[in-house]
Parts: sequence; C-alpha cells; structure tokens
Amino acid sequence: MTRPTRAWHPDQIRERLRRQLADVEYTPGLGLLCVLGAVTGTLCGLLILGLHTVIDWWRGPGALLLGLDGTRLHEASAPIRLLVPLAGALIIGALITALLKPPRQTGIASVIERLVYHQGYLPIRTAAVEFFTAALAAASGQSVGREGVAAHVGAASGSWLGGRLQLPNNSVRTLVGCGAAAGIAASFNTPLAAVMFTMEVVMMEYTIASFAPIIIAAVAGALTTYNLTGIHPELFAAEPGLHGMTELPYIVFVGALMGLAAAALTRATGWLTDGFSRMPVMVRMGLAGLAAGLLALPYPQTLAPGFDTINLALASELGLGLALGLGLAKLATAAMATAAAIPGGVILPAFVIGAALGSALGAAGGMLAPSHASDPGFYALIGMGAMIGALLHAPLTAMVTLLELSDRTELLLPGMLALIPALVISRRFTGGDSIFQMLLHRRGLDYRNDPVSQYLRRASVTATMNRSLAVIDDPIDPDGLRQRLVKRPVEWLLLRRPEARVTLLRSAALMRYLSAAEEDEDVGLPEAVAVRDIPGKRLDAVAIDIRATLQEAHDQLQRTEADALYVIRRQAGEGSPVFGVLLPEDIERAYHP
Repeated sequence: MTRPTRAWHPDQIRERLRRQLADVEYTPGLGLLCVLGAVTGTLCGLLILGLHTVIDWWRGPGALLLGLDGTRLHEASAPIRLLVPLAGALIIGALITALLKPPRQTGIASVIERLVYHQGYLPIRTAAVEFFTAALAAASGQSVGREGVAAHVGAASGSWLGGRLQLPNNSVRTLVGCGAAAGIAASFNTPLAAVMFTMEVVMMEYTIASFAPIIIAAVAGALTTYNLTGIHPELFAAEPGLHGMTELPYIVFVGALMGLAAAALTRATGWLTDGFSRMPVMVRMGLAGLAAGLLALPYPQTLAPGFDTINLALASELGLGLALGLGLAKLATAAMATAAAIPGGVILPAFVIGAALGSALGAAGGMLAPSHASDPGFYALIGMGAMIGALLHAPLTAMVTLLELSDRTELLLPGMLALIPALVISRRFTGGDSIFQMLLHRRGLDYRNDPVSQYLRRASVTATMNRSLAVIDDPIDPDGLRQRLVKRPVEWLLLRRPEARVTLLRSAALMRYLSAAEEDEDVGLPEAVAVRDIPGKRLDAVAIDIRATLQEAHDQLQRTEADALYVIRRQAGEGSPVFGVLLPEDIERAYHP
C-alpha cells in the first residue's frame, strides 16, 4: 500500500510555494518573490563583477591582441584608431555567427521581446556570448554601452533561477525584471534609476507585485559591488548651476533640439536596421566598425570610454566646434552599431551625444549672451537628461539617473523643463515609439501594453483555474463513477476518449443521465456508457501548462478555437497530471471580478 504524501514532504512544499507565487497579489506570494528577487540581485551582482573583469582584461592584456601596447585606444595613432574598431567588429561578427543561431538578438530589445513572446525565458547561451562579445566591443571602441549587456545578463540570471525552480511564468517575468534592474544597479551604482528604467522601459508597468521585488533586487545587486573600487562610473559635474530665470526659454529651446537629436538617432537606427537586415552578420558589423574607425580619425573621443568623454563635456573642455562635431559623430556611430546589433547598449552613447550637443549649445548660448549664460557643463548635464528621456520615452528614468550620477538636486527644475519639449518633439517625429519599441516593430513584433494585457501577463492560470475536476475514461463505468462522485463531488469531468480527444462534461449532466436510466425499467443502467450518449453540452479542451499566464491561456484559446483548457504539468515519462479547468469566462472574471 502506498503511503500518503506528508504535508511537509519537499514536493508538497515546492508545490505550495509555486501556488503562492502564482498569485503575487497575495501577501505570502509577494514576500516569496521579494526573497527570490534578493537572490537574483546577488547572483547578478557577481556576474557583473565577472563582466567588468573581462572588460578590464580586454583593455589590459587583451589589448595586445588588438594592436595596442600600453596606449589607450583614443590616444593611439590614426591607423590604429581606424583598424581596431573594424577588426573588433569583424571578430564579434565571427563569434556571433559561429556561436548563435538566427535571429541572434541581444541587448535590452531582446529582453523585452523574450518577456512578451517567450514569457521571460532567455537562452543562457545567448547571454554568455553577449557577456564576452560586449566586453570586446567596449575594448575595441564600438559605440555601445555596457548597460545593455548588464541588463541582458541580469535578466538571464533571473530567467535561469525561475526555470530551475519551475516557477509560474508570471513570477519568471518578474524575476527577469529583477535581474535587469540588478544588472544596471550593480554596473552603475544607481539602484533607483535601475528600478525606474526597468519599470518604464523593460516591464512597461507600475505595480506593487513587480515594484517591490525589483527594488530588492536592485539594492542587492548594487550592494554586491558597492565596496569594490573602480567599477562604478562617476560624473564630475561643475558646481555652478542655472544662472538666472532669463535662461529658462533657452533651456526649453535646448530641450527641443535634444528631442530632434533623439528622433534622428531613432529614425536613423530604424532605416539602417532595414538595410542591414538583408546582410550577413559579418558584413553589417564590419560596416559599423568601419564607420566607427573612420569617424574616429577626426574625433578620437568617440572611441574613449563614455564617461571619460562625458566628464570632458561637464568640465567645459570641448569647445563649441569639437563638442558639436563629436556629438554628431557619436550619433552616427551609435546608429550604425545599434542597427548592426553589436552587443552592448545604446544608452551610454546617448549620454555622450546629449552631453556633447548640450555642451555645444551651452557654448553657443554663452557667445550670444555672455552675461546671462550658465557654464557649458551645466548644459551638458541638461542635454544628457533630455536626450535619454526623449530616446527611451522614459522621463522618470532620465531625471533619476542624472540625480544619482551627479548628486545635483538643483538640476531637477531645469532638467524637467528641457525634458518635456524633448519628449514631445521626439514622439512627434518617431510615431510615438521609443528606440526599443522601434526595433521590435522592425522585427515584425507588436508589444501589447494595454491594461488588459498587462494584467493577464501578471496573473497565472494556477490562481484562476477551477480545481473541481475528476479525470475519467470513456466509455464510463457508471456504478464505479457514481460511487466516486458521491464520495467526492466535482463540477467537471475530463473524459479521455480512445481516439485521444479530450472532452469536458459537467458532472451534473452525467448524474442526471444515470438517474434517468435507473428510473427507466425498460432501459436500465448499462454496463458502460459512451460520452456521445449523454445529453448535455460537451466542451473540446486543449492542454496548457500549469506555469502559464492568463495571457498565454487567452492566446491559446484564440489560436486553437477550443472551448476550454485543462491545466497540466508537462513531464517526461508517465502521463502529465491534470490540475484544473480554465474556461474563457474564468479569464474574463479574473479581469472583471
């Protein structure tokens, strides 16, 4: 005789925890998710330490492979500045071609895509390849930032943890957000900005169910790397701020021009993406590397680490001509690198563009009104915030990032004043899409972000399904089934038929049929009853995994045109156990209780 499974058995405990995580609006489920967020953040912080170790190696001993011998790339001779970006891009292209299968997508846009179309499951192989190739991209002077790989590696760590624990897909999605936030926080020591970025750009929602664990993960990621020197960038902003209220109209004008620059970067990236889509990986990355090398001849600062160039702009050391040329050159190389899908990110290059163009506009303002103009370094800061907010369509992320990096609270008022026209104009010329949304649309993907889709992605079938179910065979043994239903009444019967069809029938219909057959002395109760002989409404049902979200359930009902879903846990070996039933009206009630 098989012993009953005890309540404290590990399998029972895991199943109970999964059920709690399926409904994260419920306090115990949210608490568990916060604990898992802390674990994800710590794991991600350790990975970011490894990432920076690889980047430092490429910029140190590994630089010999790129032709550098104790010289920083942007300080090297013209031939080196031309050839190293080209060689680095070709090496990256070769590695990606050899190690990844099409479509070979990386970066933040890929994380968003996996959240929408793959329930947050990110391939570890892709993250590992990006881990090393993004470090090579940074060392070879490509116009990419490290925030893309930090977010992708962090998101992959959260996805891996959720997959290992076999968590519901809605919880996996949240852990992916936790990993993305932790990666950025650990890399830049900006936990609050990382949280805002994840909520505004990656998750595109604000709920307590995701907000709380993402905050915990960002703090854990930042604390993991906090005590290590040299890993976090710093902005050395000049102390003078806004000269006077007479500058406010000019700040609005600067914001408008930053919006045009952000729109130009988005549109140029989209146009180049369309052209590059028909080219092999090696060709498009080679073209991006060649563009970086050619523009580095007159503007070697485009090859420097991003925050080095930004600090030059903040110190007002660029001058009008150099700042303007550098900003435009960086815009061109960033568009090429992003469209070619060189691993990394577009946010740090956008910071450089905003700082350079802001510094140029500040210098121009000083020439027009010397007695009423603030320092060009002040406009560099304003340009950074306006540029990144307009590019990502994430105003809160832009402002919080500036405040955390510069520790200048007086930037809030002029920064907000420049940000709004930048955002309005950027949306006007990009059709309302941020650069990441544009990249998704170029891949033929549609990110549904309406309130209904948001809610359905956060909810699990486990929290909504009807558990009042019994699985029986067809044809039916009426005597045995009646005794079973009297002992344990259920609402639904799942009938497994010989031709492998699955049908749902209400148990009340079967009981009525059996009672009527007993009362009819001429017919009597048969030894076996076929489902087709039972009057009543029968539903064709298809299977869905217990880890699925309500969004997956809704999509599967639409795709298969089934009447209902039955919830299983897919496993190898024997048949998958059935946990419940989900009808279209159950999904409707979940959103409209």
